[in-house]
Amino acid sequence: MMPQRSRVWQMLSAQAVALAALFAFQGNAFTADRPTGPVTFTKDVAPIIQQKCQMCHRPGSVAPMVFMTYEHVRPWALPIKDRVTKRLMPPWHVDKTVGVIQEFQGDLSLSDEQIETIVAWVDAGAPLGNPSDMPAPINWPDFTSSWRLEAEYKRPPDLIVRTQPYTVVANGLDQWFDSNVEVKGLTEPRWIRAVESRPATTETASVFHHLASSLVGRDGERSGLQGGALGKTVDIFPSDSGKLIEPGSRVESDMHFFPVGREVKDAVVEIAIWFYDKGVTPRFETRGEVAFLSDAGGGMPRGGDLFIPPHGTQMMRGVHVLKRPTRIHSIRGHMHLRGKAQAVEAIYPDGRREILSRINWQHNWHNTYIFAEHVQPLLPTGTVLIVTSWFDNTAQNRHNPDPDQFVVFGRRTVDEMSHLWLGLTEFDQDDFQELIAERKALLTSRATAAARTTAGR
Repeated sequence: MMPQRSRVWQMLSAQAVALAALFAFQGNAFTADRPTGPVTFTKDVAPIIQQKCQMCHRPGSVAPMVFMTYEHVRPWALPIKDRVTKRLMPPWHVDKTVGVIQEFQGDLSLSDEQIETIVAWVDAGAPLGNPSDMPAPINWPDFTSSWRLEAEYKRPPDLIVRTQPYTVVANGLDQWFDSNVEVKGLTEPRWIRAVESRPATTETASVFHHLASSLVGRDGERSGLQGGALGKTVDIFPSDSGKLIEPGSRVESDMHFFPVGREVKDAVVEIAIWFYDKGVTPRFETRGEVAFLSDAGGGMPRGGDLFIPPHGTQMMRGVHVLKRPTRIHSIRGHMHLRGKAQAVEAIYPDGRREILSRINWQHNWHNTYIFAEHVQPLLPTGTVLIVTSWFDNTAQNRHNPDPDQFVVFGRRTVDEMSHLWLGLTEFDQDDFQELIAERKALLTSRATAAARTTAGR
């Protein structure tokens, strides 16, 4: 039987798989129109299943059941209806009712029309329909033998860094290990465009919880490289940005493991890197993901005010002032089992205030949500970012292991913490003004094209 932690890791890495798969197969995108006439599987439901479900629900992949044919899907019709109406599946937990940014790359969520289609199909008895209406099958890449981003970049990674091995004891509390390795095989400076991490073996996967890796240059300067966690393995930088890596650099990784009842020797995590082509220098150097705390506001020590009573709730808020013009390209939450939601809002220098995005927290899915490039916030110097986290230590929280416990800050899963990871790039003022002008021109062009399309109908 597969170890519990292995099942958990494989299940929770599905979001990164789905993201890469959607990029690779975006040409097959399904347009959600309300169906006319009787709703059937072949004509209406199968296209949704292909584009939103099969990246996980296919042979050898991470989901516990396969949804490749009508015969596969039909027995699960009622549970599917339940999960999609509650927006538990597909695993996409951005709040669609809060936040000015609602356009994302690789969006796994179902539209209201798609949910209505599935509900109508189930309520009608889940009919098959005309077999000739069945869409052609998607040729999915092999799940187990390739990196997820190989489908996006049409090649294996240019560089793979392996962490130092660590032996995880059979029984005990959470385990942490710091790895420090020199980057091998690099003969000249290169620009990174994307990074992916994964446990090197199924045994490592059975005990793995998270990885936080940093790139350390020859001069000792440190910057974030990649964060891998349950449900998140991929970082893709904006198309005009990258991160520079030089020969002689090192990769330091903070890793979190959990014992599963047997000793696991030589647990190793692999970090795969894709470069821009030789001779290509991206326009900007990105900082990648940066942690913004909501449990260290007001100058207090990290976690200094995190105290959740039994059967209680708590809200924490951190305030961060941007010292340079900044573009945010992604958002990823991080809490533990009592987490309920996290949000980031901006107060601009002119006094305007708006919520950028809110995540309804699910501890099993540390998804990174990558904003569509034309809506990535461009924030001037002096913008105040407010990061808010809400906690629920009541019995109504279905993930809560024990609502009778006091909960405080800590690194263990049964403790709590709260920080929001924002993918960001900083600019000088001239570059920032150029980006503002380019964004205005792009949005004007898009609006004009949309108006012409509407007028032509």
